[in-house]
Amino acid sequence: MDTPITRAEHDEFCKRMETENQRLADEDRRLGRRVSVLEDTTRQMQALTTNVERLAVSMENMAKTQAEQAGRLDDLEAMDNLSAINANVEKLTTLLENSKETLERQEKRLEALEARDGEKWRQVTGYIITAITGIILGFIATHLGF
Repeated sequence: MDTPITRAEHDEFCKRMETENQRLADEDRRLGRRVSVLEDTTRQMQALTTNVERLAVSMENMAKTQAEQAGRLDDLEAMDNLSAINANVEKLTTLLENSKETLERQEKRLEALEARDGEKWRQVTGYIITAITGIILGFIATHLGF
């Protein structure tokens, strides 16, 4: 390194360093945006997981309620008014079958919506399933006289 570099060589070196620094800054910004997108996606997945867990709890509660109602129906069949009770049982069976079909359709819709991005779709699905569950439980409870 006994020979000094020329001004032109120094300027060329500075220009290359500025270009490299700009490229690194652009890369840093691009990676920062990607990290932000990944963090948003992670938050959405966590929210989806929470909604699915809530749905599972609701389904378990509904299954318990249906089991309790089945026991009550057995008790009611032992009473004298079997024809009226049988008619109610048939209605409840139809409603339960319809609710099962509805729940299956909702489950398929939920799976389809889970594949999409967007928190709004997840919230709408949760509200629909909660509303249907409430309606079904309310309808069954009204027919049982609660």
